[in-house]
Amino acid sequence: MILIAGSGQLAAAIEQRVRASGRPVERLHPCGDDADGLDPALCRRADVLVLAADDDAGNVDLALRARRIKPSLRLVVRLFDTALASYLGETIPDVSILSMSRITAPVLAAAARRLLDDPSAPTRTTHHPHAGSHRRFKADRILLGALLCLFLLVFPSALFFSKALDLSYIDALYFVWTTVMTVGYGDISLRDASAGVKLFGMALMLAGASFIAVLFALLSDWVLSRRLDMVLGRTRERGSGHVIIVGAGNIGLSVAELLAADGKRLVIIERNTDSRNIDTLRLAGHHAIIADATHRETLELAALERAALVVAVTEVDAINLQIALHAREVNVPVIMRMASPELSALVCERGDGIAFSLIIEAAEAFARQVVCALGQVDQPRNSS
Repeated sequence: MILIAGSGQLAAAIEQRVRASGRPVERLHPCGDDADGLDPALCRRADVLVLAADDDAGNVDLALRARRIKPSLRLVVRLFDTALASYLGETIPDVSILSMSRITAPVLAAAARRLLDDPSAPTRTTHHPHAGSHRRFKADRILLGALLCLFLLVFPSALFFSKALDLSYIDALYFVWTTVMTVGYGDISLRDASAGVKLFGMALMLAGASFIAVLFALLSDWVLSRRLDMVLGRTRERGSGHVIIVGAGNIGLSVAELLAADGKRLVIIERNTDSRNIDTLRLAGHHAIIADATHRETLELAALERAALVVAVTEVDAINLQIALHAREVNVPVIMRMASPELSALVCERGDGIAFSLIIEAAEAFARQVVCALGQVDQPRNSS
């Protein structure tokens, strides 16, 4: 009997395939106060335990507890962390360790290689109506507005004081500028000026101080915003012929490693600022952008119109499809991850991209490993 632990789509797909082979299957469910659902009676009856939850620590914990209950129980464990997988494989006998990302990433990478090496792929030009190159050096409109208002205050005021105080325009401009900047040196003053000129000077001081305060606040905000953009990788990609990978999860990281090994230049887009893989990708020399890839501006930062390929591997089908539609607008081929087999088939039929239902790919690999483990269980029985 095969025992399957896990409540996600992968566990359900594994169960479906094992049942189709005619093998008896049971699922582990929470039992009483036992939150992890480890039923000792089921463990003792099982020949193979499949731990398919997306939780390395939980899977390891269940594997060790199950092995204490039944030392001869064969284990098929889902793990991503390579160090943990290596340690478990070396310390526990009769355990098979699989990673969904390492099962499915080679499938995506192989499809990417075929597209990148395809000489019949359509040639793309660098000019597109949505390219957005005119926004490359777009300045902050509020900051520009404040600067314009400051100039409109300074230059006409200099003209007024050049007439009122009988100064040259340069001297009057110098006086107004030092007044607005609140650093007047006292070499030119309004002490002997008329009351109207003094009132104008007072108004100039107030307006100048207000404008300078606003201007420096806006300038500081602009500098901090640009600095934050640099920290988050939100700088425009200058090259062409690169591969854009959307999603820096386990699968995205594995695909990036495989394509980087082929010498491909990569741009990574990830929405989650807390992604544990971003630092790894940046240390490997890849341009990683922390932003929402469904926004056209983000794809423009990644130079979508000059990319050779887009690989969308987020965990949400709708996001991957939306990115594929953006890529299709500029005639860039796209490979996407899909959880839904039906949606994956529809996308491929319509030619909106190459879609893979990775749950199916992973479930088949797990099911094959289960059959292999059962064969190892049956072999000693047949020889006795």
